[in-house]
Amino acid sequence: MRQTRRGFLAYGAAALAASAHSPRARAAAPDATLWLQQRLREAASGGGALRLPAGVLRIRSIAIDDRVTIIGAAKGTTLQAIGPGPLLRGAGIAALTLENIGFDGGGARFADPKQGLLDLADIPKLAIHGCAIRRSGGRGVNLLRCGGRFAQNIVDDVRDAGYFSLDGLGVDIDNNKVRRCGDNGVLVWTTTAGRYEGSRIRNNEIGDIRNLSGGDGAYGNGVSIWGSGFVRVEKNVIRRCAYTAVRNNAGHDVEVVGNDCAGFGERAMYAEFGAKRATFRDNKIDDAGAGIALANAERGTDIGVVTGNRITGLHETHPDDEFGPVMSWLTGIEAESNVEIAGNTIVGGWMGVRCGGYRQNIRVEGNRLVDNDYGVTFQIGEGVGPAVIARNTIIGAKKAAIAALAGHDILPGDVARPGAAAKYPRLAVDGNELG
Repeated sequence: MRQTRRGFLAYGAAALAASAHSPRARAAAPDATLWLQQRLREAASGGGALRLPAGVLRIRSIAIDDRVTIIGAAKGTTLQAIGPGPLLRGAGIAALTLENIGFDGGGARFADPKQGLLDLADIPKLAIHGCAIRRSGGRGVNLLRCGGRFAQNIVDDVRDAGYFSLDGLGVDIDNNKVRRCGDNGVLVWTTTAGRYEGSRIRNNEIGDIRNLSGGDGAYGNGVSIWGSGFVRVEKNVIRRCAYTAVRNNAGHDVEVVGNDCAGFGERAMYAEFGAKRATFRDNKIDDAGAGIALANAERGTDIGVVTGNRITGLHETHPDDEFGPVMSWLTGIEAESNVEIAGNTIVGGWMGVRCGGYRQNIRVEGNRLVDNDYGVTFQIGEGVGPAVIARNTIIGAKKAAIAALAGHDILPGDVARPGAAAKYPRLAVDGNELG
């Protein structure tokens, strides 16, 4: 039977009264699950919006099975979980809008920690705006094959990732706060490397990302891309992550531009394990074990541009047994295959720029390298390709402005001296300013 408007208002008043009192009073608020399910059916059948009352509505896991718009009250509406999540789930819906609603998981553990407090699939027109997703025992938001907009939300105190999307249809992830996540901040993944995804991760504040699940870098990242094509990570403020600010594994045509990043247990930014055509431009990096790397050319990482970045405050870190001199800590920028490194400023550390691996077509030009042990280093040995080190300003290099690497050993001597580069085939050193 359809409930009357009086019933709607009566429930809203009861919920608001409960929320205004002590935590014990809130815990005694009635179970609103059946009430909310009925309202959702009515809103869907009528083609309108469901406007929730103010206060706390305590519900069990609810499935949304038709397109609907749900809007919280101006004074605040919270849907609070009774038991484990997901709190809200839905699949195969043409459109779903969630606006101005708090979702509180209560910290209860999920049977599957990879589910989200909001767990949604196959929704091409998804809009989540002005919501708070908190205290999830799994992920905050878990999306599969969704597109749309996720903007001006708060995600905090979640056990796994704050935001996870797999095989997305392009989501505008804009102006959110993602904080205190157990394993990762924002993840945009595809099942196939290079698949077009098209999300834009911009203007977000991401911070205090831990590494509860351990390992050597799969967890503890502010932004993680796996396989996704044409993703843009732009103008985010990223702070205090156990591992990295931005980690691009096997993503194609991923642009990382204008981010302000500080406080990382490992390297601040990666393109690795098959990443193609990566761009790192105009980022600020401070307080990390190393700066930016385009690594694992033997696994297919190829082609990149690293320009206009400022890297400072590198310091020795030990996030795991693998990260150390072999991983080129205290190195500003490292690249291996078909990369242009230009117009960057790197202050302090071990190596300013490293042309590593079996270098192929690396160009290091017009950078400002200050107070490094070694300004630029380059790999030698069988199989290395061409490299150009030109028109850089190298100031205060403590051991050598330019030095050769044989494996992990740095050879004595300074290749910046006139004629010193002649004995290294396929290496051009020209017009560098030393001070």
